[in-house]
Amino acid sequence: MKFKTWIAATAGALAITLGGSAAAAFPDQPLRFVVGFPPGGSTDIVARVLAEGLSRELGQPVVVENKAGAGGTIGASTVAHAKPDGYTIFLGTVATNVINPLLRKELNFDPIKGFTMIGEVGFYTNLVLVNADSKYRDLGALIADAKQRQLSYSSPGAGTSPHMTGEYFKILTGSKMQHIPFSGSGPALTALMGSHVDLGFDNLPAALSLVQAGKVRALAITSTTRIKELPDVPTAEELGVKNMSVDAWVSVMGPAGIPADRLSVLSSALLKALAQPDIVRKLEDKAITIKATRPEELQDYVESETRKWRGVIETAGIKPE
Repeated sequence: MKFKTWIAATAGALAITLGGSAAAAFPDQPLRFVVGFPPGGSTDIVARVLAEGLSRELGQPVVVENKAGAGGTIGASTVAHAKPDGYTIFLGTVATNVINPLLRKELNFDPIKGFTMIGEVGFYTNLVLVNADSKYRDLGALIADAKQRQLSYSSPGAGTSPHMTGEYFKILTGSKMQHIPFSGSGPALTALMGSHVDLGFDNLPAALSLVQAGKVRALAITSTTRIKELPDVPTAEELGVKNMSVDAWVSVMGPAGIPADRLSVLSSALLKALAQPDIVRKLEDKAITIKATRPEELQDYVESETRKWRGVIETAGIKPE
């Protein structure tokens, strides 16, 4: 009986040990990486590169899933209401978790409390763009005309960083401009190339190849300094638009309530992925400035960005809809 008791106790202990190991074996299945915008845009580009690096670190496929619409809030809502088991993550941006929530009266998720912050990925600048055949050869000519008559400008969607860049530009220059939102950078840039709008604001990663190919022209960038990818394109501030400094950031988040041990795994994987030489090269080739941070740093940053953009929106007189 004693021997049987020992066997039973040993088996029980082994089961507990194995059960604990199984519970700790995260992840043991593919992850879903939700992007709130269509394929081909800046966030999609970043997500697909990042998914490659995360897959290596986590030992599981990381599958990008585009849930586009409503300025990225459909994707954000999908993740905010997902099971917080660490298997659904989100490419959170200034648009999805700051600007759009400030522009909408009703959301079915909290843009900060509804998410577990995993870490920042990096940021990129925006561009002031015109058609290759546009009569506007420089930013000064465009501003002068926009003060006399209303121009139309495209963006990847209402509430996106390029949209707010356009509104901020309009305030700072005293221009008359009508916003024409599209569902992503692809359609917005196609409209610009087809001369369906007078100018456009878009993210550097999405527009860079078109600028380099001469299909659209960049009149200015919204960073405080020139960038190596387009060294001949001046900053808006250089051209007299004071305080015109806007960068679009991207990050990785999950639904609120991800267990601490799984969050630690995801955070560590993100930091390691952003240190992989080929991932660094691919992101930098797409004009992404890497800024890898930990969960608590991202939390503080999103809160500070919310305060900043709330002020811009109030100054612009934009009312939530």
